Amino acid sequence: MMAIGTVAKTDKGEGEQAASHLSATKITQPTAGSVRTCMTYRDELLRHRVMTPDGRDFAVATHTRPGGGYITGAYPVQQGYLVMVRQPLCEVRSDDREGALIEHEQLVQVLAEAGIGVVRARRALAARQRAEKADPRRYPAPLHLVSTEAQTPAF
Repeated sequence: MMAIGTVAKTDKGEGEQAASHLSATKITQPTAGSVRTCMTYRDELLRHRVMTPDGRDFAVATHTRPGGGYITGAYPVQQGYLVMVRQPLCEVRSDDREGALIEHEQLVQVLAEAGIGVVRARRALAARQRAEKADPRRYPAPLHLVSTEAQTPAF
């Protein structure tokens, strides 16, 4: 009788390899940069699973907001099935359906092609732009470069 937690050993024929407990995970693991369409839940317009080039797994979903409008979010997936909805990578709000669908497709494309670095950079830029609008005294206007040709007087 075999104890629980042990693996039975089998004789390998010539050219055969022993299967490990990780082989099923590696076989079902999607390739980096892949996108899969998923079935939507009740209030969702679209749902995709994205494996980023840096090997991270995300669910991207667009759903209706209770007060009206739409929200598109990229949520990390852990252990292949746990979607961490309380820890979004980013969430984008849209007022109309067409805008929400466009935002969804763009988010899926960016994650699949570039990974999370670009999404984090966009989120940081958006936060800075909101802060600049909220307190213009704290953030001076950006400098504008003037070419040297424009400063030289004509004789």
